[in-house]
Amino acid sequence: MNRRQFGRTLGSALTAALWPRLARVTAAQDRSVIVEGKVAWIAADKMAVAPPGGLPVTVDLSQVDLDQYRAILSGDWVIVTGTIPLGESRLVATSVQRVER
Repeated sequence: MNRRQFGRTLGSALTAALWPRLARVTAAQDRSVIVEGKVAWIAADKMAVAPPGGLPVTVDLSQVDLDQYRAILSGDWVIVTGTIPLGESRLVATSVQRVER
């Protein structure tokens, strides 16, 4: 095996070993979202937010400080920032802001 073949083989092996880790990081970063809409319901550490003309999104509030959502009621407009875990259909909120409309 000459140097060129060795370099290609080594490069391919490193790419194969590192690609799954890089792909996971990229996928996780791509799932960061912001949802603005009307609160359909809120209970304990869960709520549903309905964007204008869209279906309600289930929001997990367990990672948000209670002070951020304590005064929020059904019908309020909010902006929710968070991430969607891989393979799940809920938004894990990192911040909730009430918006005057």
